Amino acid sequence: MAKRTEGEGWAFVSNEVPGVESETISLAPEDQNARIRFEKRKKGKVVTIVSNLVLTKGDMKDLAKELRQTCGTGGTFKDDVIELQGDCQDHAREWLLKNGWRAR
Repeated sequence: MAKRTEGEGWAFVSNEVPGVESETISLAPEDQNARIRFEKRKKGKVVTIVSNLVLTKGDMKDLAKELRQTCGTGGTFKDDVIELQGDCQDHAREWLLKNGWRAR
């Protein structure tokens, strides 16, 4: 579950990922508008993309983990984008809205 930290920004865990330096400050979920879409890749593979997020690498990692667990699928984050295997737009959107994020 997401919780506010003592400093600026937003964190899903009380401590950041060790060894990760970041200049970005995470915005609160209610101040963001996540975009969810899916792409077809090579050999007919489908990937759900969650983008348009302003998060530190640690927060992005934690959000990606929560979405993977919610959707029951694999995935990763890279280049400020979360990729989930398969078409799980509905599950991801439902979880984000339930936890205070704005998503379209």
